Amino acid sequence: MPPLRARPSPLALHRRGFLQGSAAAFTAGAAGLLAPRPARAAVSAADRRFLFVFNNGGWDPTRVFAPVYEHREVDLEPEGERATSGGITYVDHPGRPSVRAFFDAHHANTLVLNGVQVRSIAHEICTMIALTGDTSGFKPDFATIIAAHDPGGTTLPHLVLDGPSFPGELGTSVARTGANGQLDALLSGEIRTWTDTPGPTLPASYEGLLDRYLARRASGRAAAARGALDGRLAAAWQDAHRKALGLEEYRYVMDFATAGDLDGQVQVAVDALGTGLARCVSLGFPGAAGGLGWDSHSDNDDTQSALFEGLFGGLNQLIALLQSTPGVVAGGTLLDETLVVVLSEMGRTPKLNNTLGKDHWPYTSMMLVGGGITPDRVVGAYDEGHAGRLVDPRSGELSDGGRILSAEGVGAALLQLADIDPADWIDGAVPVEGILS
Repeated sequence: MPPLRARPSPLALHRRGFLQGSAAAFTAGAAGLLAPRPARAAVSAADRRFLFVFNNGGWDPTRVFAPVYEHREVDLEPEGERATSGGITYVDHPGRPSVRAFFDAHHANTLVLNGVQVRSIAHEICTMIALTGDTSGFKPDFATIIAAHDPGGTTLPHLVLDGPSFPGELGTSVARTGANGQLDALLSGEIRTWTDTPGPTLPASYEGLLDRYLARRASGRAAAARGALDGRLAAAWQDAHRKALGLEEYRYVMDFATAGDLDGQVQVAVDALGTGLARCVSLGFPGAAGGLGWDSHSDNDDTQSALFEGLFGGLNQLIALLQSTPGVVAGGTLLDETLVVVLSEMGRTPKLNNTLGKDHWPYTSMMLVGGGITPDRVVGAYDEGHAGRLVDPRSGELSDGGRILSAEGVGAALLQLADIDPADWIDGAVPVEGILS
């Protein structure tokens, strides 16, 4: 693990963000456009943050991302119609005003990927491919890899609020808040009451003694390590103890309880990124209680439409919050420094079945919002058979001599954006460099 870099207290970061935001609001109100906005500093790979929004069950891209009205073999909604915001063409529908509002407001920061191949029609396998580029289940996901390479030494490098995650060999970089607020209860001590046989409560004065004892044990274990594996385990123990001590202070800055819905997750995610608690945060929609909510084997249109409306309502809130939160790099916002990755593990078949549903399909769509990408465009497309068309990975343009736009290729590009060599983590993947700025 890289050495921890000294960083301000989370309380100081919180105060700094509040003061910066208040000052900016006062200046704008008092002076209007008289004072020019300071130039944004370039965001380095080390400063880049990532936020993943996973949609479990397999969405239908033709209901938002892919307006394939020229394809006769695809069953589309009667009331849907092609619409364009900036350089992005999408499906507009009277039942999904949040989709239209999102693209109208945020197309300049958004990139849509159509025809992304996931190589399977099984939920578990597709989820592994979409998040790790591998089918073994032993490889860490892209968010965890990026978080583990954080040179700033964040306290919880990859914070998982909801949705699947694959820690692999990098488990010390991942923490889940827990569906029932377990992390919040651990920090407050309330978790001691979650048992029929509670143990004794130690006096507060003992906490410092225990912390110092554990620190000495961890240091001694590291100094006496025998062999490379023992050394790595000892280093992980030391790192975990340092992070546990640092985490205690954050409970006075932010609330880790999310209530499971996307709106609740959004606030926690932005707080975690904005205070420097985490480098990567993973969310889930429709939430832990939703199960495979997108898995519309029957009643596809009503199911998908309601979910897309809810998703884009939450995304509107998320992007607005990122835009209004000061970033770490001077002159920018947290959105400038954060890439939001919105994905589902699979798509839906082009035709409706006999229960007006759609079944599993190995091609899907993704959406990227924020910094580090070439925005206001659509990369990839679906052909007449509803498979993904070939794309030149260098430019992101359609090309008969290109390659399949694969989940592995997109994941490799995300690693590259974080200055990580994809070849170290994804076998044979060619990064889709054309999506990066």
